[in-house]
Amino acid sequence: MLPPSIASIPEAREDYPGSSLVERTARLLTIPDLGPGDLCNIHKYQLNSKKETEIGTFLYFTGVDTSNVASIAAHLQSLANLMTSKSQYWFGDKKHWKVPELSYCSYNAFSKVDMRVTVHIPGKLDVVVVNYDGKLIQDKLSSEELDRFWLETFVCGIVRAVLESDDDPDTNKVGGGLVEVRKINPFNNGIVSKELLNNFLQGFEELFFQGYKLGCTVDFPQPTLINNYLVDGFMKVIELTQTYDQALEILERLQKEEPSVISLIAQVLLLKQDEVEAVKVMNEGITQNKRDVNLLILQTEYVLEKKKPELALELAKQAVKSSPSDFKAWSILVKCYIRLGDFENALLTLNSCPMNSHREKYQLKRIVPLKNGSEDLHLPSPTDVTLDEVSNLQSNEISYEQRNLDAQLTNLPATNLKSTYAKAYDLLTDIVVKTGWEALLKYRAKVFVMEEEYRKDIRGSVSSANNGTTKEPLNGAENLTVAETTETVNEEDNSSTMAIKSPQKENFDDSTTVDIDAVTTEAVSFEDEFKRKRLCERWLDNLFMLLYEDLRVYTMWQAESLHFQAQQMEYKKTTLEWEILGSIAYRLKHFKEGSIAFSNALSGRFSPQSQREIMRYYVMERSKLLTKSSSGASNIHNYTKLMNQLNEKILDSIIKLLVWNHRWYSDFSPGLLLSLSDLVAWEGSIKIQSSVRALYSESTGVTSSDKDHIGNHGIIDMMDDLDVDYIKLYKLSNADE
Repeated sequence: MLPPSIASIPEAREDYPGSSLVERTARLLTIPDLGPGDLCNIHKYQLNSKKETEIGTFLYFTGVDTSNVASIAAHLQSLANLMTSKSQYWFGDKKHWKVPELSYCSYNAFSKVDMRVTVHIPGKLDVVVVNYDGKLIQDKLSSEELDRFWLETFVCGIVRAVLESDDDPDTNKVGGGLVEVRKINPFNNGIVSKELLNNFLQGFEELFFQGYKLGCTVDFPQPTLINNYLVDGFMKVIELTQTYDQALEILERLQKEEPSVISLIAQVLLLKQDEVEAVKVMNEGITQNKRDVNLLILQTEYVLEKKKPELALELAKQAVKSSPSDFKAWSILVKCYIRLGDFENALLTLNSCPMNSHREKYQLKRIVPLKNGSEDLHLPSPTDVTLDEVSNLQSNEISYEQRNLDAQLTNLPATNLKSTYAKAYDLLTDIVVKTGWEALLKYRAKVFVMEEEYRKDIRGSVSSANNGTTKEPLNGAENLTVAETTETVNEEDNSSTMAIKSPQKENFDDSTTVDIDAVTTEAVSFEDEFKRKRLCERWLDNLFMLLYEDLRVYTMWQAESLHFQAQQMEYKKTTLEWEILGSIAYRLKHFKEGSIAFSNALSGRFSPQSQREIMRYYVMERSKLLTKSSSGASNIHNYTKLMNQLNEKILDSIIKLLVWNHRWYSDFSPGLLLSLSDLVAWEGSIKIQSSVRALYSESTGVTSSDKDHIGNHGIIDMMDDLDVDYIKLYKLSNADE
């Protein structure tokens, strides 16, 4: 059933009643991996209207208990009651609805079928199973097969709910991400949630060997028994509920049939912070199978975290040998070389990473298009939880900033990187932050064939051919034609390495002199060095160009800021501009400068992305402070004071983001729940609740002199619910009774 906190429902208008179901059916054949969110179709008509015209609306849900027909029917009935209990503002007009029929669709990604329940009010109930080709198949199923389908459907629904990204910058933007969706917290409903959790864990064990059917992340070329969305969802649920012992019992039973499960056991032990046992398990697993890539990667990450890159290197190399098609194994090897300061091998290894462009991070997407765009969306503002700073944000403010955005900040290509390309760019910025831009170009020239070198080699090849001799092929280029290689090295007119200059120097100095002796010496040894070099992959060549653009904008921003400071003038930017600058700084690993930009952004207006990113900075600073304290380098008084300040800022960020998500119909944000449980582990739940009461007491509400004032409302209740039905229910670390 719907939680009592849900006071507003987002809806999208249909072309005609039931058209969303027709559209969904037509797309079943093309649904990938986990599939879309559950779809709820609603038929309604206005009471006391001269013309009772039935209309159709729909929205998506995540987190609903779809384990059986009864739970879905109860959910639909409570939704109908909510819509008919009182008048509703509908596109500006107050209307009282009658709801005669609702349908609910949940996609079963294991068996590629859509499970559908329709409630006719009063009384009648229909259940159909729609195959991937749109045919109804429920009459062909035995009761055992139908029960299996419902189990699969339920497990898929929980996995979708916990894996769906809640930190995407396009989330909750009309016209951007999916907004007509209600996200329910499946683990925040008392004893019912405990039962749901147990059902999911049992379902995971039963379906473990079918998990590969759900697909996997971009880190792996294809799903396996260990690397798939079912396992990812299971690990996330365990992390959220801290039910480590239950998880270990399940995994130990599965290990008897599948030895590779030992890597998951080690992961759970690390989540449990039982490092000694985790190390024993990892050692045992590697002894049994020296080619277990998951254990090798886990060990490598663990050793890197312990600041032992020289030990991690051999493990990472073995991981790559064990699974040369896994991006994650290669990326870990790159990190080892970076930590060791071996930037030449880091670049060569990065260049060898297997890229995956056909998959993206799992995210809910619109399966039923909106033909009239945002005009078809009814997005009422919830009034049960409000916070002035957050709830007062007006879309016209954002639109104005978008229309007047500084041209230098529009469409920076690195912003749009996805899949393994975004991960590779992150590794490249790890290198440049250690070396600097000029040194990075030197390393690049040393290991990769540059355009001028390639042209000389082509001329040499032609000359050798004319003399009846043949040159040995270039490493990695044996199967490339001249045209393909040229396109790789110089994809765009300005993409050659010779065109990439320092962001600080836009023009070469005309007075530069040339050392003739050095050139002569270089000419003598050109050929042997050239043979040792590799061709730079086109995608990596492009990443260098994207890095140059980020560095150019970042350097210009810093120079302008210093100039304004020297002139004692205010350096003005809009919230959106500060946010973009902060994102650039974060991409380049300049976190302090980025945090300043995000802070400036928030001083103008609330921004969910800026709030998320500055909370990330506070968490990093807290980690640094803890490291200093453990090494004895911190005064105890200052340490306590700074730690309290950081935790207060983190709590403030969590609450603002919870309110923002609630405004956009999301009461389930796994990332925020993990941040909250982490804060509870530091401070204790009693202290957290005391801070909430002190900072967010109820305000008086709207006054005649301040019409835009909404006030702080429902925040204490929202946090109390989380404390009782989540923190204490699962006995999270440091949850005070």
